[in-house]
Amino acid sequence: MPINLDASGLLLLEYLIRIAPSADPKTLSGFPTYSEVHKALGLQMLGRTWGDSLDRQGMGTLAEWAQDNGYPAVTGFIISGETRQPAAGYFRLYGKDPNADWSWWLSQVAAAKAYSWPRSGIPVPTSSNERKPDQRQDARTLADLALTNSRFFLKSEWGPISDKWPALSFSKRSVGAYLNREYNSTRDFIVYAGTSNPERTEVRGYRQRLLSVLIAEPGEPIATEKLVPWDSWQDARRKHAKDWPFSFGVRAAWDLNDLPRATDVTPVAYRAMGIRSNWGGVVEILGDERESLKSLSVRWVELPNREIMQNTAVQRDRVRELRENPALSGALARLEALVKGRIGPSRTVWKQTPARTLPAGVNLTFLLQDKLTEQNNLCALCGKLMRLDTTKKLLQVSPDRIVSTDLSYGSDNLQITHLACNLAKNDGSAEDFEEWLELVTQSSIGID
Repeated sequence: MPINLDASGLLLLEYLIRIAPSADPKTLSGFPTYSEVHKALGLQMLGRTWGDSLDRQGMGTLAEWAQDNGYPAVTGFIISGETRQPAAGYFRLYGKDPNADWSWWLSQVAAAKAYSWPRSGIPVPTSSNERKPDQRQDARTLADLALTNSRFFLKSEWGPISDKWPALSFSKRSVGAYLNREYNSTRDFIVYAGTSNPERTEVRGYRQRLLSVLIAEPGEPIATEKLVPWDSWQDARRKHAKDWPFSFGVRAAWDLNDLPRATDVTPVAYRAMGIRSNWGGVVEILGDERESLKSLSVRWVELPNREIMQNTAVQRDRVRELRENPALSGALARLEALVKGRIGPSRTVWKQTPARTLPAGVNLTFLLQDKLTEQNNLCALCGKLMRLDTTKKLLQVSPDRIVSTDLSYGSDNLQITHLACNLAKNDGSAEDFEEWLELVTQSSIGID
């Protein structure tokens, strides 16, 4: 395989080669969803959506590599659980319309399925319960991390990011507002550069050098003392009074090996940081300077609050995803209201029956979303697609307890169905429902 396919892209390609024989373009059976690929490869959720996250962890580079080398568009094997087709970016990379070019997509999948991909060096699949190392930790250059549309923002700092200061800190709220508006944590990076001021950048070897690269987590600014060690915060107070009161958390970080001179790699952006209006802020690195960054050598930095920030980021990403998907958020709101109406002493329906229960500490919205993803938006009873935006009452989504005698809506006893299917099952078993479904299906085609 060409050496310009990075490690995460190669891992994804090897996975797709393994599943290709069982993938059927006619029925889409065997096509994994974006979230299922995360589980299969042991990847963390690192984007606004499952698709964005996978794009950052190999899918984007694999798609571009396949296009540049004239290979079939192999990432078409991965589909959205809701739309049952690849995300719009897959089509647009090839100048295609996601609403009109289904035949092109399926032809690419068929070509990828028939293509004689190299088989050497393909690892044996591991259990989905075994977590693989974070693929980003293996990055050797910025090119291993960046996407085609990644943006880089230069920020002055006193030193490289480390466990002594594991946060992106700033003094003016306008900096946070700018990053919230311009910076996308699923694809963009912050680059630290040492200043020429001995009071700001005390270590001589850090001055005017590119120091670190990081993925920040914008949002509402956090008080810096909540993210950095107490000793570091007190030391900063003594030296710099009230500077850097606001911070964003950091998802991931790398130090730059050899600490290249900023004026050699990013001369225009670095000079722009000296303009008074940019003091304490960030400057985007553009043009040839942006491309020059990609060859820089990096090494992973383990931060003490990284896991906490990643978990927080996942929560924010999921909430953001729901806000941007009215059909999904509406369906989840309906499901959540139905479950809450059936549990506890405040339930408003079926009061003649014992109260249903929900395990303590469960985020009901996320539990219901996970169930829809696991089921690929297919009804757990009849197996047909559930349209999340339908206004037809009997076709709307409904929460169902798998074992009706079990009062819990816990993960092991919860499934999502059409309302009509749930009503037909009532308090019966899945076998009862299947017998009923077979009967009405036969009747509908005139079989006695």
